Amino acid sequence: MNHPVQMYIPYQLRVKLKQIDPILDHQWQQRLNLLLASTAEHLHSKIEDDYLKPKNIHWNYLSQLFEFKGHIGLHELHSYIQHSGLLQLAQKIRATFQYLEKYQTDVQIADYLETITYEINSLELQDQKDIQAQQLLKSAFLYDAALSIQQINFSVTQNFRGLTSEQVRCFIFEVFMKSEILGSWFAHILPSEYAQQELPIFQDYFSHEQRVRDFEIIPTSDYYFIIGSSGDSRVSSYSIRRFLTEENFGVANKFYMSGLVLDPKQLDVADYLENFKQQMGKMIGLQRQMNPHIVELMESLHHYNQHQLREKITQIIEIKGFSIDHLINEHLTEIEKDLCVNILEPFQNGLKNSIQQPDELEFCFLNIRRLMTELLHSFEVFSQEPAIQFNPHARQFKYRLIAYLNLLKQRRAYIFVQFEDQAHYRQHLNLVTTPLEQLQDQVNGAIEQSRLVQQQLRQLERDAKPSAKTSFFKRLISKSENNHNKINELKTSLKEIQHRCYLEIIRIQKQYSQHSLYLESKNLISAVDPKVRHYAFADGENGVTRLPLLLQLPENRDSFNLQSIALILNQDVVHSAKHWVID
Repeated sequence: MNHPVQMYIPYQLRVKLKQIDPILDHQWQQRLNLLLASTAEHLHSKIEDDYLKPKNIHWNYLSQLFEFKGHIGLHELHSYIQHSGLLQLAQKIRATFQYLEKYQTDVQIADYLETITYEINSLELQDQKDIQAQQLLKSAFLYDAALSIQQINFSVTQNFRGLTSEQVRCFIFEVFMKSEILGSWFAHILPSEYAQQELPIFQDYFSHEQRVRDFEIIPTSDYYFIIGSSGDSRVSSYSIRRFLTEENFGVANKFYMSGLVLDPKQLDVADYLENFKQQMGKMIGLQRQMNPHIVELMESLHHYNQHQLREKITQIIEIKGFSIDHLINEHLTEIEKDLCVNILEPFQNGLKNSIQQPDELEFCFLNIRRLMTELLHSFEVFSQEPAIQFNPHARQFKYRLIAYLNLLKQRRAYIFVQFEDQAHYRQHLNLVTTPLEQLQDQVNGAIEQSRLVQQQLRQLERDAKPSAKTSFFKRLISKSENNHNKINELKTSLKEIQHRCYLEIIRIQKQYSQHSLYLESKNLISAVDPKVRHYAFADGENGVTRLPLLLQLPENRDSFNLQSIALILNQDVVHSAKHWVID
């Protein structure tokens, strides 16, 4: 029996395809050809339809080459965007290009790009269509700016690292701009992938360094950029200005820097690698001796994640009977229990009971972020299985993992802190529990109000139905406009209760935005369905011991289902109240 050819694109390949960018990557054709050469031919047409054509990349049958047909620029946005505020901003941004073309230094260009990008990102939009338009505006600006910067011969501020204009230009294009355009799809090399890299420095040096320093390694056309994470959730790790900055602390030859460049073509040059390692030593690291209890804890969590949990995730679900949806949901519930009981709860206990100095908090943040990133990567791979790919439970579980990872960074100052006393700790716990309690109160209150109105409505509808014994004269009276109007008023009242609750959920998220996420607005997930939006709220003890609560709301508030939201909230209360135990 011949099995049908699998037509889904593996996750790792999708990530690589997402990185292809004809404007920002001058080697995009070579990269694309290499990817396709190592990919099964039956997937090529799907890759072209799903990933290349949306980027306006097309195959030229005459030249036998992929060609880029151009991008949507700022001057064209009026054909794609209806939001008047975004169109006005686009016009305002276009007028600034006259200044960009005159800039002569890296710092001027950095400040220009980051100021405008910040202004675009700061727009608080709720409608999915407007959020997508916001992303289109940002990409149009960055692409237009990139084409201008390609022509600018700018100087580089004197620096300890010996950065060149080409290295800075590469960082601007392939790190800063790509990260802004791709959002959560922007790729770096995971520590678990170091062993697979061709350069021995990954195994010989970076594998050790990543245990004591918090950094990412980003491959680009010509260089590897080693970027330290930002301690401030408001400042991107990929900031140009941050990358350019070198701080000395009043001591000659003592610098702090957040990013380095590794040129693979220079590795055979005498002293190059040694100089690079010296520079690496000037990146912030964990300088003090770690509490052995904390080190042992994090090593044990990494080991459990690597050898048990991630393997459990990728187990192919044995299909028994017809209810694959039920089996997937059960499988994911078991994974979540395992994650909470064996990783998140021990981690939180370690934070509470074993921390002795600030460097240990940095160490914990570094490691739990790395662990959750690796876990998310494993789940992304698993979710590409045909049986899983379009399953709503799997999609929502992935969104919760994404939300957890981002809330870790966003709530870093609330989690990775040495508490003064129990009262101080309780304050932080309340920041997580309060919005969840408010959500539950709002939804339960709306359900109770709806129940009372529905009772009245049913009674009026019963009264409006004449019995067989009712005289003709009484039937005429019973059909009064008054009765009909009351029924319509009650139906309107039901809609109003529903709408108020919908708006209250959004208000609560905005009020506690430090402890929650509107995933689409942060460009954390792809807008698979433009008719729905996703809100994630930190959950569990101090937002650590449970994956976030995820609420899916329809764009059309008339489709808002109170009961389904109440079910999610009540299930969350039950889960949070009990201690999960793995059988």
